[in-house]
Amino acid sequence: MAWFYGTYACGHEGRVQIYGKVRDRQWKADREFSKLCPECWEKELQKRREQENAEAAAKAAEMGLPELTGTPKQVAWANTLRQRLIDTYEEFFDRERRKQRYNEKYGVNMDEVLEFILKNHTEASYYIDHRGWTLLEIIEENIKKMR
Repeated sequence: MAWFYGTYACGHEGRVQIYGKVRDRQWKADREFSKLCPECWEKELQKRREQENAEAAAKAAEMGLPELTGTPKQVAWANTLRQRLIDTYEEFFDRERRKQRYNEKYGVNMDEVLEFILKNHTEASYYIDHRGWTLLEIIEENIKKMR
């Protein structure tokens, strides 16, 4: 273990603790200092999240989706997660043939399932709680609820 001091890509000074083989440490330190410092990285990440949340909210309003309920932070995050769900759905069912196969498999129109999800799940917590689920898991759960 060794401490390395240097200047990050953003211009801030800092230090990093490097573990591993001695011969690799300088390379690891150089790589670390080629990035933003932790504070600047956090600011950049927050800015990206806010932009992504604003874009998702604008798309939701454009699509006429119902407003989500929850705290302002939950709603902002859930709008982004809901938009990712829609994008994943459109990407997965990009071919009509695949959509027809799943329509036959489940005995229900996949577009109706998506519409059911978007219209009936207006609480932000739903999208947050299901963020780790696959598209098909969410679809299967909601097909059961539709019946």
